[in-house]
Amino acid sequence: MTSASFDFAPLLPAGLPPPAARWTGLAKYSFVGGNIDPEQVPVDGLIDAVNAVLKREGKTLATYGLANGPQGYRPLREFLSAKLQRDAGIACAADDILLVSGSLQALDLVNQTLLARGDTVIVEQETYQGALNRLTRLGVQAVGIPLDRDGMRMDALASALADLKHRGIRPKYIYTIPTVQNPTGTIMPEPRRAELLRLSRVWRAGLRGRLLCRPGLGRQPPARDPRHG
Repeated sequence: MTSASFDFAPLLPAGLPPPAARWTGLAKYSFVGGNIDPEQVPVDGLIDAVNAVLKREGKTLATYGLANGPQGYRPLREFLSAKLQRDAGIACAADDILLVSGSLQALDLVNQTLLARGDTVIVEQETYQGALNRLTRLGVQAVGIPLDRDGMRMDALASALADLKHRGIRPKYIYTIPTVQNPTGTIMPEPRRAELLRLSRVWRAGLRGRLLCRPGLGRQPPARDPRHG
């Protein structure tokens, strides 16, 4: 006995993009994501860490760790609070930190809180595709700012902000990746970061940035000194 195939086409909403090409395998040199050298993954250390945590707190899996509250595992939040204060001078308590499953969940939470269809945000002209996809789905206009070897250009940002104000548009936020920018890898120097903060205050645009987690590094890569290439 054979079953007839089911046609899903009548159930699909209008305006969907064409189907993606069938997967043929990962390219030898792929620039799709931020991949690292597989040999640098500390497999043995991860196994030891997982075993230690499961022995100590494995029973909390029965309640999905909810005893720590909706913001996530409290000991980790306390660790991050101390690390941010020590390494970045950011004063925040464990109750000010929300653990998420990844950057996309964080983006979704912020966008759902701040944005409405038709809003405008400022992004780097080349930036994280996941962020752009979310803005497109929300019907938000993204204004791209050109980059150079030091990241987002402040002259271009100032011009874009002035143009938007002239048209009566206030961007909800500026999205930038100042440290190891995706995809260019640039690191924004400290004076440019200060100018970015100044422009965001002058034009009253919110500022969002991303801290990229780098396994094995105790500190974030420093802002590059413009006096040294």
